[in-house]
Amino acid sequence: MMTPPMLKRLKIQIKDFVRFNPAVRNFLASYILLQARRVQTAKSGDAVRIIQKLCQAARLAATDSMMLKAEAAIARQVSAIDPQQIPWGKFLPDFGSNRINKAIVLKRYVSAREKGVVFVSFDNQMARLANGTDLRQFAERYTLVLSPQWSPPHTVASYLFPLLYPDHIFCLISNLRDLGHFPRINDKYRMVPLYASNWVDPHKYSPVNFTEKDIDIFMLANFAQYKRHHALFAALRDLPRNYRVVLVGRRESGRSKESLLNEAEAFGVRDRFEIRENVSDEELQNTLVRAKTSLILSRREGSCVAVVESMFANTPVGVYEDAEVGSRVFVNEHTGRLLRRRDLAGQLKDFVDSSAKYEPRRWVMENGVSCIASSQVLNDVLKQSALNTGGEWSEDIATLRWRPNPQYCDPCEAGRLRSSYEDIERRCNITIGEMA
Repeated sequence: MMTPPMLKRLKIQIKDFVRFNPAVRNFLASYILLQARRVQTAKSGDAVRIIQKLCQAARLAATDSMMLKAEAAIARQVSAIDPQQIPWGKFLPDFGSNRINKAIVLKRYVSAREKGVVFVSFDNQMARLANGTDLRQFAERYTLVLSPQWSPPHTVASYLFPLLYPDHIFCLISNLRDLGHFPRINDKYRMVPLYASNWVDPHKYSPVNFTEKDIDIFMLANFAQYKRHHALFAALRDLPRNYRVVLVGRRESGRSKESLLNEAEAFGVRDRFEIRENVSDEELQNTLVRAKTSLILSRREGSCVAVVESMFANTPVGVYEDAEVGSRVFVNEHTGRLLRRRDLAGQLKDFVDSSAKYEPRRWVMENGVSCIASSQVLNDVLKQSALNTGGEWSEDIATLRWRPNPQYCDPCEAGRLRSSYEDIERRCNITIGEMA
């Protein structure tokens, strides 16, 4: 007879299986496509509602063929849209705000032949840019750079914003596959192979000697289900009781610290780890450098900045070998371990035991993963594009870092570029970033 904890564990594991099983994902995507074909659209609002569902099908798709079917269905609905009649407010939360928090001005407007540069992270912020903004005037004076939130990137905003925007959009990636996704969504996207995790500031982390590392396993992740803390809880049952395990995160999708503790109780490991919620950046950085290993157990998400933050803290990272997580490309024999889903406990014990051999910080510094090198890459792409199209380039962009929103590496840049924030607010009716 199953006990309540056993039933709860089973429920968690079944839900996880259903969420990530390829056959289940494709079945759900097919069902959404079938339902969408039965709906007749008469106006833009109906088409947008269907696009929203079809984007869900694209994100569920577990095979390329299913993805292409979903994209074809979305394209048919997009063709029926009147861009001037898009009811943004019905589909995006807090759409009425004219402030784009996750944005920053990287370069001032110089002249008609030398535009400024504005960096916007996440597509819901891009949608806000469409709200009451003079997009034509904005595009005449500034080049737009977008950093997507998730992969696959199929959302209402990623499809419909380019219909309104009068120029091309430089777009970063969350996964290498985005290099193909975005151009199929709209040919206005110009891809830049940089991740959200490319903007970590190495100066924020002061690594310690291995002898000072007193945390065996560290996990930096919000408390949403897709972060899969339960996989660690299951592994803890078979790991040494003297391991010090620390979890740091924040509320997400209605799940709190208590949600994780309740899950851990079902696995019988509620007392086997420390959990901290909403810590300061300083506490996070000081804790991360003292960890022997770091874990990300997601099966699917966007870039995942925590992976590279761990590496700059000189803490090797464990990620599933088949995880659809963009920053997995940075995990190698120098920076961490690619994990299999079977016998996670055994792999983690070996990872902790061998953690002294890794040199993740050296590798990311030598291979240009930092915000400093990435800013130069972005600058070179934007400069070459401007020159190729008859523009000028007399000033470089400011060096960008990300924690947790876009920021300047050099605080002095804020004062130098303040007039650009005022220019955008006055001309385009939109407030950029937190400092404006």
